[in-house]
Parts: sequence; C-alpha cells; structure tokens
Amino acid sequence: MIKRTVPMNTIIEETFTSATPLRLVFFRKMNDTPIVKNFLQVLEASENNPDASASQDFLDAYYQLNALLIKGAMESKPSSHMHPAGGSLWQYMILKHLFNDENPFSLFCESQLLTKAHPFYQSMLEDASILLQILNFSWDAFIQNHGIRTENIFSKAIYPEAAIEASFNAAIRNNEPELFLNTLSGYIYNHGFGIFLNHASFKLNNHGQLLPIINESMQTMDDLIGNTLQKKEIIQNTKALIDYNQGLNVLLQGSMGTGKSSTVRALLHTFSDTRLKMIEIKRDQLGLIPQLFKQLEHRPYPCILFIDDLTFETRDQDYKILKGVLEGSLEANPKNVRIYATSNRRHLVEERFSERQDAVNAREVLEEKLSLSSRFGLILTYSTPNQKEYLSIVHELAQSIGLTMNPEELDARAIAWGGRHINTSGRTAEQLVRYLFAEQKQVQSVSQ
Repeated sequence: MIKRTVPMNTIIEETFTSATPLRLVFFRKMNDTPIVKNFLQVLEASENNPDASASQDFLDAYYQLNALLIKGAMESKPSSHMHPAGGSLWQYMILKHLFNDENPFSLFCESQLLTKAHPFYQSMLEDASILLQILNFSWDAFIQNHGIRTENIFSKAIYPEAAIEASFNAAIRNNEPELFLNTLSGYIYNHGFGIFLNHASFKLNNHGQLLPIINESMQTMDDLIGNTLQKKEIIQNTKALIDYNQGLNVLLQGSMGTGKSSTVRALLHTFSDTRLKMIEIKRDQLGLIPQLFKQLEHRPYPCILFIDDLTFETRDQDYKILKGVLEGSLEANPKNVRIYATSNRRHLVEERFSERQDAVNAREVLEEKLSLSSRFGLILTYSTPNQKEYLSIVHELAQSIGLTMNPEELDARAIAWGGRHINTSGRTAEQLVRYLFAEQKQVQSVSQ
C-alpha cells in the first residue's frame, strides 16, 4: 500500500495497480487512457519491488510516463488548451482526458446542471473522490521516497495562472469531492466538453469527424458595410434558432465579393455569448450530412451547417442529396440544425438550353432544377454596389484601417483599381484599402 501526501496535509491511502483498475463508474474509460494505464503500471512496479529505484521494470514504466506527459504538453498549442488547466502538468493532462471523456455524466451535465436530487448523485460523488486522489497524487513525495534523481516534471506549472479556473483549481487543491463534482458539472454546462469544449466553429474530415477550427474568423457585422436588411434578417433567423429551435434554412445568393460568406461567419461574433456552433461543409462532403445530423440531434447546441459557394454542374447528381436533406425525407431533420449556404448563382444547378430541347417535358426539367433553391426558406440577395456605393465602402474601410489619403486621390485610385478587377464589390474595396495601407506604411518607413 502506498501512502500519498496531498495539499492541506490530508493523507489518502488507496491501492492503485494495473491489475486492479480504478473503481470508476461514470469515468470508466479513464482506465484505458495511456497516461492512467502507465501510472498504474508505475505503482504496481514500485509495489512489487522492494528496491524500486533499481528495478528496470519500474524505471521503464516511470520514464515512459514522463515521456507521455512531455509529448502531451509539447503537442498542446497554447490556444487549444480549453479546459481549466490545473495547477501542474500532471493535473493538466488528467483533466484533458477527463474533459474528452463522453459518458452519461458529461452528456447529462451538457444539458442541465447537476443537483443532489439526481438518483446517481452518490455514485458520481464516488467517482469525483477517486479522480481527486489521482489529481492530488504527491509526486514530490513519491520521487523522494524512491530516490529518483531526475527532474520532477509532474509538478511543473506549464500554464499561466490566467489559464486556470480559480474555483475549479480550489476544489482540487482542497480535496473536496462535492465541490469538485458540482464545479465540474457547472463548467461542462457552461462551456461544453470534448470536441465542443469552448469551441464554436468546426470543419469535417473525410470520415465525417468533427475537427475544431482554432483560428476563427474575427470579422463582425459592423465590419461589413452595406446590406443592412440582409444582415438584420439573418440575425433574426439565427436568434430564432438559438432561442426556440425555430428559424429557416438560408440561401445567400448574388454577385461575388459582396459579403455573403462574411455575413455568415460574422454570426459567430454576434452570438459569441450563446451556445451557437457552426460547421463548415465542403461541396464534396454533402453525403456526410445525414451522418452529421445523427451526431448533433441530441446535443443541446443550435448548429449551423455552412456550405460556401454552392453550385452544381449539369450532370452532377449530388444536388439530389441536398434536396433530400433540406426537405423530402421521411425522417425529420434535427430541430437544432439549419443549413446556411452561399452561391454566386441565382439557380444552384446549372441549366442548359439543350436540356429543354431534349427533354420530353421541358417544364418538368426546369422545375427539377429550380426546386433546390426553393427549399431554402429564407433567400437573401446580394447585389454588386454601383460606383457611388463602391466609393462609399472604400472611404469607410480606409477610415477604419487608418489610411490617410486625399479623398480625391482615393476616389481615383479606387476607380482605377475597380477597372482592373472583375467587379467593384466590397471584396474589391477591401483589397484596395489593404494594398494602399501597406503602400503607406512602406513610404512612412522610408521617410524615417
């Protein structure tokens, strides 16, 4: 039996061995994580060898655990440690596994706060006690007792205090199972867990697995000049989805560079204080949407599936997949999921005149092609700004970025720039202003 000293001079006596896994119920899968398995092997080797420091089995297990922790720490980007970091490297890595464990407890807390009235509250509390014993394991005492002379990496504080949730860390430090359990429950309820922990935007790999987008677009609705009505309607529609699981599927159509995609992305900033999630779907991933529906339908998050630049060629039959997804399937779509798509075409499926001539019933062919667009409940149209509107956008962007230039000269440069591009859109205006701003910085640098 190994005695371990934890903060506040509390003595915890417990036998952990690889032959006897941790008696966890809700967090049972923690036993299968490489770090916990190796931790148990270290303890077993130390118990089975009177002089553990001279045992090759013990040293192999101990330094393998060191290697696992260092690997985990060096592979974790500062922007991706989204859980309460914990006071040490050991606590950080255990908490990382804890917040990635999808189990009945975490799924319950994701949707509602835990109370003592829950029928399995006592079992949850017992899990919390075991987890605290692991988190508070005294590596200083263990290393000293076994005469290990290498650096104690387990107790290293690798993240600043700002990254540590004060109440969460206090529950661990004070070894209070009930406080720990309720703090854990509240954190999951407010911030999510697993893939959804403090992330709002995602993409799909080719197997349909969700991957968080770490470097999210920081564009806001105020950054987008013009299209006031369109922005108002999409915000209202999204609010209905968030508040009541209502709202419509949305198609943003119109000229290129007019702000369709930026409008959708800016919703993340507009609703940053909500549980809204946005998942980017590539054109060739449409067949994964039904599978994605299954993943999302029982989760407590309003979700937008964002399909950018959606078009189909004449012989492309994938549009039928999207038609069935939007409406037309016997199985109802999840109430918490909507599809927002953008397209430069008025009609999403290319139509050729020859099809009308070759078809027995040309009207049916036309209706088949047009029916996809009509299945979006809300259609927002974006038009190319005229010259006056284009110049107005240029001047507003120039002011916001800090570009100082004579207004007449700015107009002349903007008109010339627009003539070199396909259209005078908001994107064209933004590209011009960024170009002129870099030019201004270069001139200022030379003059200094």
